[in-house]
Amino acid sequence: MTVQIPNEAWWQSASTNPSSSSSEKNLAQVRQKMQQSVPFPFVVALSDSTEINAYAQLQNNQRYIIVTNGFLIQFGNDPDVLAAVLGHELAHHQLGHTQPDYAKNRDMAVDATSQALGMIASYFIPFSGLVVGNAAKGVGLTFSRNDERSADEMGMQWAMQAGFTPCGSYRFAAKMNALGEGAAIPFLSTHPGNTERMENAEQ
Repeated sequence: MTVQIPNEAWWQSASTNPSSSSSEKNLAQVRQKMQQSVPFPFVVALSDSTEINAYAQLQNNQRYIIVTNGFLIQFGNDPDVLAAVLGHELAHHQLGHTQPDYAKNRDMAVDATSQALGMIASYFIPFSGLVVGNAAKGVGLTFSRNDERSADEMGMQWAMQAGFTPCGSYRFAAKMNALGEGAAIPFLSTHPGNTERMENAEQ
């Protein structure tokens, strides 16, 4: 697995270039709007993993949100879902869940091997050349379900402040529910049930 950090030129091009894919354009535009809603700077990185996943990592006081290619394939055409999930992962940072000492007494599902930067696909323009190091880990931290519920609530608030609808959280949970039938999706094992998340989104 490789993880990339697009530079600002890439994000600008993805947002405005007619040749950009819809998932690239949506992610770039959601990122820009969420930057205005969230009270701290953050970096969105892209993984070529085919798993459906998005997760928060803290490295060198930099807040990363890592989004997999598998996630973008499934949800990249729905800006409301992208905003809800970005908001959720950013809330983990805000709530202190990604701080090293927060997880001291809990098991952490973390691959400590640093991942090298590399091209995800040929349609990317050159990246910034920043070294991700341990931020580019294979999986996210395992949080409790109460942590996940708190992140859901805060993330939906930020998404709404950025101009998106909580219907995105509902659609995300509904599709994950459908995808989870007969499929092993790591994201599902540590999060509240999808029925509960849909009910929360409706509320």
